[in-house]
Amino acid sequence: MKFLTRALLVIALVSCTSAAIAQPSRDQKPKSETNSSQQPQDQDLEKLTIDTNLVTVPVIASSRTGSYIADLKKEEFKINEDGVPQEIAFLASVNVPFHLVLMLDTSNSTQGTLPQIQRAAITFLDQLGPSDKVKVISFDGDLHDWNDFTSDKAILRAAILKTKTSDNTRVYDAVQLALNQLRLIQQRRAIVIFTDGVDWHSESSTFDSTLHDLDESGVIIYPIRFDTRAFTEALARKQDAETNGMELPTSGILRKPTSGTPTTFPGDDPSPVSTQKRSSLPLPDPRVIFGRGTQIPQTGSPTDPFPDTQPPPGRRDPNDPNRTPNPGTIRDTQPKNDMISGMLNNLYLMADSYLGELADRSGGQLYRADTVGSLPQAFAAIAAELRTQYLLGYYPTNKAHDDSYRKIQVKISRKDIAVRARPGYRAKTVE
Repeated sequence: MKFLTRALLVIALVSCTSAAIAQPSRDQKPKSETNSSQQPQDQDLEKLTIDTNLVTVPVIASSRTGSYIADLKKEEFKINEDGVPQEIAFLASVNVPFHLVLMLDTSNSTQGTLPQIQRAAITFLDQLGPSDKVKVISFDGDLHDWNDFTSDKAILRAAILKTKTSDNTRVYDAVQLALNQLRLIQQRRAIVIFTDGVDWHSESSTFDSTLHDLDESGVIIYPIRFDTRAFTEALARKQDAETNGMELPTSGILRKPTSGTPTTFPGDDPSPVSTQKRSSLPLPDPRVIFGRGTQIPQTGSPTDPFPDTQPPPGRRDPNDPNRTPNPGTIRDTQPKNDMISGMLNNLYLMADSYLGELADRSGGQLYRADTVGSLPQAFAAIAAELRTQYLLGYYPTNKAHDDSYRKIQVKISRKDIAVRARPGYRAKTVE
C-alpha cells in the first residue's frame, strides 16, 4: 500500500511538472504570432530580395503642402510596368534601416572649405537612425573607401575627419564604386554625393556606364551640387596667362534627356513634358570633351528622339529651386567668344546634366549648395526624406532579361497624396 501511495505521488508530481512546462509553450505561441503580424513586410524583404527577378522601387509620398506621409499601407499602392499592372510583393515600411554611402568630393576646389564640409557631414550622420549603416567614400584623383558599413558614429566621424584634398576628380569612378558596394545589400539603399559633378580623368567608368548601372540597381541618389565655377575659371585663366594661351577643348556635350518622375495625384495625368527648346550647340558625347573617345551617333529620330528602350524625357517642376538650371541660365563671366568661358560652360553643363540624371533616374532629389553655409540645410532635407522613404518590390510579368528599359508608374489611392519614384529600370541580362 505504501509503495502504491508513493507511486501515485510520483505520477501526480510528474503530471503537474509536465503541465507546468507545457504551459509556457502555449503562452509563447500567440506572442510569436503577434510579433510576426507586426512586421511581416519587413521580414519578407530579406527573403524576397535574394531573387534577381525582383524589382525594387524607392517611393517618397507627400501631401500637397509638402509634408511627408509615413503611414501608407501596401493596399494603397498600385504599380504599372510599361502600362501593365503588377502585383506588389512587399512594401518595406519607413522604419526599416537603410545602407547609405556618403560621398565627399575632396578635389582642390574644396581646399579652403573642407573643415566646414566635414562638420556638415558629421551633423548629417547625427540625424540618421541608430540602426542605419553608413560607408564613407571620398574622391579626388584617387578613391578613398574609408570604412565598412557601420552604425558606429565614432568610426564614421573618424572616417570623415581623415579626408584630405588633392588634385583631379574621378566622379564617375567614385559613383561606380558606391554602386558596387551597394549591389548585394538587401535593405533600403541610398547614396548622398557632395560634388560639383565635373569629372577629371576617371579611369574605368563613364557618364553613360554609371547611369546604365544605376538603372539596374534600384539605389536612390541625392546629389548635393556645389558651385566651383569661379575657382576653376580663375585657375584656368591663370594657367592661360602663364602659358600664353593654353590649348583647351572648346566642344561640349549634348544635354542628355533627363528622366524625372512626374508628381501625380489620384486621378491626375502626369505633368506635361517641358516644351522648352534644347540647346542648339553642336555638343558631342561626354568623352569627347576630355579627348577620351570619338563622338557616338545619337539614337532616335527627329520625330521620336527617345526610343522605347531609353528613359523618358525629364519632367521637372520649373519652379523647383533645386532644379538644375537650363543651358540658357548659365551666366558667362567673359564674352561668349572667349575660349575658356566656352569650355567651362560646356564642362559645367555636363556636370549639371550628370547630377540631374543621377537624381531623376533613381527617384532622388538634386540639391544645390552654392555656398558651404547652405550645406547643412541640404543634408537635413535629405535626412528627413530618408526617414520617410518606402520600398516597393514586385516580380515583373515581363520576365525577359534583355537589357531593355522598362517604364514604371507608381500610383496611390489615398486622396491628396503625391508620390515620387524612379521612372523605370533596366532589365539586367543574366550572366
